Amino acid sequence: MAAKRRLFLLGGTPTYKVYADEFVAAAGGHNAVMAVLAQTRAGWEKYKVEIIQPWIEREVFHYIAITPDENGLLDGESADLALRNATGIFICGGNTPTYHQLFASEPLRTIIRQRYQMGVPVAGISAGALIALKFCQLTPDETKEEGLRIVQGLGLAQDFVIGVHYSEWQALPEVLEVMSQTKTKIGFGIDESACLVCEDGKFARFLGQSVFQIEMTDFDKRTYTVRRL
Repeated sequence: MAAKRRLFLLGGTPTYKVYADEFVAAAGGHNAVMAVLAQTRAGWEKYKVEIIQPWIEREVFHYIAITPDENGLLDGESADLALRNATGIFICGGNTPTYHQLFASEPLRTIIRQRYQMGVPVAGISAGALIALKFCQLTPDETKEEGLRIVQGLGLAQDFVIGVHYSEWQALPEVLEVMSQTKTKIGFGIDESACLVCEDGKFARFLGQSVFQIEMTDFDKRTYTVRRL
């Protein structure tokens, strides 16, 4: 039987302790080896303790950070090796366009997708969650361009789009715009204290609180419903 593919989409840092039990178990328990994808080495060092502490509490001590050098370039060979040895992949948060360029573009895009298809669980927080899906939104405040831009993400889950920091950042208009542009009927708003769990590319359940399901009932009239799960 093929390994179940698990994806954890974290709305914000309060979810670190919420998702850890399931993510660590899926990655192999205390034998897990985590690959951590971050946009800068300095950012990784700054937030390292809060990221790895839930793993350490569960007796996971093996992890390696994949970050670009001071010129913003990745060492493709070492990144490839780290991903192929990892039993769990964690994508940090930060600037979504940067994460998309580094990790949702080739050559790492294919490697991450391959590992996921082989059953290696993937978790992403904030920008890391956004790039994990089929459609990834880049907001004007990050791109410095006019209007929301939609790009191809890692495609680890499909049939829905998401908004992170949903209630905290009042992200409903953003989610609706992504749904409208991509003609995606279902969206999920993930609060900072919640984690959306997907299995085999489909929404399965959520951890923590709160998650909201948005359904577009008429794309032309842009009518929709929102319900808290």
